[in-house]
Amino acid sequence: MRHFFQLVVLALSLLGFCACADGDSIGGSIQPGIDVVQTDTATFRLSSQTVLVDSILQKNAVAVLGEYTDARFGTTRADFMAQLYCPPEFSFPEIPDNNIDSVFLYLYFDEYYGDKSSLFEATVWQLTESLDLDRAYYTNVNIDDYCDKQTKLGSATFTPGSADNRWTTQYKYCVRVPIDSLFGQQFYLDSQDRENYPDAFSDVRHFIEYFKGLYVSTTYGNGAMVYVSHIELEFCYDYRMKNASGVMVDTTSATYFPVTGEVKQVNRYTHPDLTAYLPVSDDDSLNYLFAPAGMFTKVSLPVNDICSRLSRKNINYARLKVSATELDDSEWGMTPPTKLLLLREEDIHTFFADYSLSDDLYSFSADYSTADSCFVFDLSSYVQKLIRHGDGELETGSDFSPYANMLLVPVTLIQNTDKASLYLLPDYKPSAVKIRSAVHPRLPMKLEMVHSVKPSMVQ
Repeated sequence: MRHFFQLVVLALSLLGFCACADGDSIGGSIQPGIDVVQTDTATFRLSSQTVLVDSILQKNAVAVLGEYTDARFGTTRADFMAQLYCPPEFSFPEIPDNNIDSVFLYLYFDEYYGDKSSLFEATVWQLTESLDLDRAYYTNVNIDDYCDKQTKLGSATFTPGSADNRWTTQYKYCVRVPIDSLFGQQFYLDSQDRENYPDAFSDVRHFIEYFKGLYVSTTYGNGAMVYVSHIELEFCYDYRMKNASGVMVDTTSATYFPVTGEVKQVNRYTHPDLTAYLPVSDDDSLNYLFAPAGMFTKVSLPVNDICSRLSRKNINYARLKVSATELDDSEWGMTPPTKLLLLREEDIHTFFADYSLSDDLYSFSADYSTADSCFVFDLSSYVQKLIRHGDGELETGSDFSPYANMLLVPVTLIQNTDKASLYLLPDYKPSAVKIRSAVHPRLPMKLEMVHSVKPSMVQ
């Protein structure tokens, strides 16, 4: 009896080992009764190529500022334009002598990327053309269309790690840029001039036609990028008010015009030397992913071959594994994106414009596994639907549309305060990775499946 027990344990152990082995075929499994499901595996070769990104739709509320040069991927520069919010029917309090003492622009941030001791100069210019509140902007926006750089408002030097915030407790760091006091004085006088500017401060749309906004860039510096999460323009002045006893006293105060969701903020990213660092060819054994707005990878599925070979089959699992290689473990080396989106190529703009999450049919997301240095996408739902479509078995009225071409895009997940997932946006933080392409000589990118067919009941 003991020998029988040992044999049973050994048999179960071997079955468990086979079931867990990656890519092994399972000949069959017994279901309740005498219904037998036969399973098998299939592997499909893909095609892949690196795509240089001209631009992406940028809707992130974070403004990125700085410049960073990576030894493998080259230089990334980031700057931005922003409008200011004016509350309805705004007016300054009564200011003695109509005098604005000082003006400052505050750039608040909690995070930065790169060397904390990198020295930068942030410079602020006044826009000459207003951004359109109703228009979608892309990351290759031409700054010259909106700013002639003739009106410089101010500048300040900073290093990310020592830009201590001494003005609020809400943010860790702050770059405080002194703004030309003559600008502040004229701004105040115009707000009092109802004859020439009757509606300038009446609402947001009139205000952004009066003051079109700011362009903020770095005029020198390299080695870091800061993620600015709040911006506001401060006007400081003395004015008279009644104290608790009803006596008029002089006091010091300030008025703030912030950048909010009611106005436009547009980020620009450039990679001036990317092709010099990474010459791209279609037969390369490696593909590349580079954020922000640098490189995507296009993946093409052999949909006709899949439908032909797997007709009438049930798809138990369909896996696309994207493997990272040649990782840079140096101190300032760029790390892989934390999350990738794989989506139908034609949806690259509408997906982000509609603030979408992946649906596992036309779009898929995967997190980076540091243990295995890869991203794994589950395409089971799409492949099953593709086969059903090829077999003519979809329900009447189905709007499913087969597709072959997909893009791999670094993304970031936006969540609410309760950590519920809201939508995905293109990643604004620097990240980069080399991945094995579909023609890699040893470990090519491929689509691996487990499928089954349910024959008639075994007699």
